[in-house]
Amino acid sequence: MSNQKEDVKLIWLSHVLTKNTPAYGGGDGLSIEHEKEINCGDSCNTVKLSFSNHLGSHVDAPRHFVDYGVTTESYEPSDWVFNKPIIIELDITESEIITQKHIENICNNIDDADLVLIKTSFEKHRDKRKYWEAPPGYAPELADFLSSKFESFSAIGMDTISISSYQHRELGREAHDAFLQKGFRIFEDLTLKDLQKQAKLSKVIALPLRFDNSDGAPCSIIGWVHKNEYD
Repeated sequence: MSNQKEDVKLIWLSHVLTKNTPAYGGGDGLSIEHEKEINCGDSCNTVKLSFSNHLGSHVDAPRHFVDYGVTTESYEPSDWVFNKPIIIELDITESEIITQKHIENICNNIDDADLVLIKTSFEKHRDKRKYWEAPPGYAPELADFLSSKFESFSAIGMDTISISSYQHRELGREAHDAFLQKGFRIFEDLTLKDLQKQAKLSKVIALPLRFDNSDGAPCSIIGWVHKNEYD
């Protein structure tokens, strides 16, 4: 009789910020300025960073589209711990809009979820112009569908640069509004390539940079993956 083992592995779900990090709409990226350098005679190394709070792996808080919405730093620590995350893998083409029909059959087989991660594998194009210019987008209807389907639903995340497709920006604004008006958070530009079908994602912790009155913030995100093995 075989013995069952359950291995736990922690993986990054957020990208490293670099000077090559793509920006939505081809906007400004990360600027790194060396303020002090040991090899120049200073006592230490320090750098000055300049970038949008929506560059790289980040979270959109309700304040992003709701003038008096909840800000990133207002959440409790426990709000950034997701104990019922699910991953939905889709085969999606450039600029295609993901709708309820794409995910409802999968969701019908799941009891509950607090964080829904959509894996399109579009991040393989992250070093190309198409990543920001022609990514898949997400329909506004998903906010109502996911919140009605899952009692614990509080956030959606994706491996595309935004919930908004650059080719369908008006629809993208509606999608942002649909989620954020209801108080849900949006995690954009994640890396989900290490999440395989055979693995179970049991927990996600997202830690945003906390600053005053933030409508969104870069995040460091870790996932707990459980994989059953037999010997």
